[in-house]
Amino acid sequence: MKPNWLLILALLAGAFFRWSALGPMNDMLHHDEAYNGLDALSLLHNPRLTPFFPGNFGREAGWIYYLVPFVAVFGTQPFGLRLAATIVGVLTLAAVYWLGAELVGQRAATWATATLAIFYWPMHLNHLALRANLFPLIGALAFAFLLRAQQTNKPTQWTLGGVLVGFLMYTYYSAWFWILYALTLLVWWFIANPQKRKGSLLAMCTTAVICLPMLLYIYAHPKEAVNRIGMVGTFKLSEIKANAALWAKAWFQRGDPNAEFNLPGRPILDPALGFLTLAGLTAMLFSNKRRRPGLWILGFAFFSVLPSLLSAQSPHFLRAIGLTLPIALVAGVGAWAIEYSTRRWLKVRCVLLPLSFLAITGAMSYRDFHTRWLQHPETPIVMEQHINQAINFIKNHGPADVPTYFSPFVLSHPVLAFRSSDLAPRQIGAFDSHYCMVIPDRSAIYFSLTMYEPDFEQKLSNWMSLAVLCQKPMPSETRAMYTIFQGTTHPDFSEGQSIAIFGDAIQMRLLLPISSTFHVGEVVTVSLGLRALHTLDRDYSVFVHLYGEPTPYEGGVIWSQGDSQVCATYPSRLWKTNETIVQDFIMGLPVDLPPGTYTVAVGMYESPAGARLPITWPGHRPHDFIALQRIQVE
Repeated sequence: MKPNWLLILALLAGAFFRWSALGPMNDMLHHDEAYNGLDALSLLHNPRLTPFFPGNFGREAGWIYYLVPFVAVFGTQPFGLRLAATIVGVLTLAAVYWLGAELVGQRAATWATATLAIFYWPMHLNHLALRANLFPLIGALAFAFLLRAQQTNKPTQWTLGGVLVGFLMYTYYSAWFWILYALTLLVWWFIANPQKRKGSLLAMCTTAVICLPMLLYIYAHPKEAVNRIGMVGTFKLSEIKANAALWAKAWFQRGDPNAEFNLPGRPILDPALGFLTLAGLTAMLFSNKRRRPGLWILGFAFFSVLPSLLSAQSPHFLRAIGLTLPIALVAGVGAWAIEYSTRRWLKVRCVLLPLSFLAITGAMSYRDFHTRWLQHPETPIVMEQHINQAINFIKNHGPADVPTYFSPFVLSHPVLAFRSSDLAPRQIGAFDSHYCMVIPDRSAIYFSLTMYEPDFEQKLSNWMSLAVLCQKPMPSETRAMYTIFQGTTHPDFSEGQSIAIFGDAIQMRLLLPISSTFHVGEVVTVSLGLRALHTLDRDYSVFVHLYGEPTPYEGGVIWSQGDSQVCATYPSRLWKTNETIVQDFIMGLPVDLPPGTYTVAVGMYESPAGARLPITWPGHRPHDFIALQRIQVE
């Protein structure tokens, strides 16, 4: 058998288009990708079987189980997750060839594979470690098995087709529409062809068995399993019409504006690929041999675009990723039709003409991804390049024996949580400087997303001496995107006198003096330093009250108050005993406050509205507050 050099070239081109960006994207990993990596990491630490992961709005388990060996081998690096996605993309090319061979013949299938290899839309999404990439691969194999079974009527083919259709249930919500399409075909074959009834029934029963664990999970946890569908789905006719209009424009005018899933606004088809697609549609319309496969592909396309038509944010390229397969099949038929026509009329088998169209499309796809998307100003933000670059820098250049803090973040941020093991053995913390600051007893590394908190350095310099280790500017701008500091705590920071100890658990210090005179309508700012004396098992809040004479404990009133959780982004149960939490607590003075002398009082209680902590130092106190200062209100 002669080797199919065009198919080999298509597979090599597809691998090149997907793997050539692994290096430039090694410092990119966004929220959803990291969340999948975290769940795969949890399977390594706690092996278990589950059809569904409820976190991050809920995700089917197939992709996460697939990621496990990549996380095991490559650790918590973006490279491993991205390699997993690109491998699925390359395998999908081979699966589409088989599907196309069953539908439109081997030659058109070869052209369809070549189209998918250089098609911008699937190539872009194959670089993202998202579960949506899995369902075109599984779906192409499922339909190829079913079409082969419909021809051979072999029980093995029917069974394998049913298994793969059922497994679509564990890939992505959009794949459920392909399951519906497959069942529609099976029911039609069951009705229309008595000889295929046993096989069709076998495939349907196999599909049901494979889907059963997920169906049972949906029954037991309906809110978890379909929560995301309820959030983004729409069934209003007016909104569906509006989505259809947006999809009509997406082909040649304006595609998905989301920089995560597309070069913002890039249409689905460039002129060269558009010509091949129109040629394919024409060939399927006027060729008796291609008309029936054309109807099958048309139904395939309809069920592929439905998830986006019935949801918000159309045209949404991730939800409609299945549409890339019918487009490739139609364009493959178009390339075959051009090749066939030139051979028929010119008596020469002309591969160069359709190949030149694909070469133009490939050049545009490569340029749009590597030059335009990778350098687009939105890309570093949506791909969270800032925090990944910072983690890589700190890992390679920062001291390994100092605490490391990220602002404005929380420790549960999936990128930070997934990649934190790369910074071991450093003590890792995260907080939002708009709420609080965390000051350790010794030198520390701080990452600040400067574009969101330009005054971070000024705030931190009140308590630490700072040196800039690295600063990254915004794309095409001079202002900083992020800055990495090394800070050393001022020698006198820990020398301030303690105000009180609450519940033998938290030490409180007044860090800045309070003015003695205020006017009505002004704000009293109380700067406190709070320190855990041992590991805490709950979160706490601070109250700042304004008392007159008599106090509320003696029948008086609370003239003003300001309550706030202590460092909500780095709550008390996460504190280390070698850290001080610095936070300003604000209390406004009412405009109708009578002039006179008042007491600024502070205390602590369990969040959000629990019991107050007793004062265990200094000595015995009749009440559970500390009088910080007397102020005169004028």
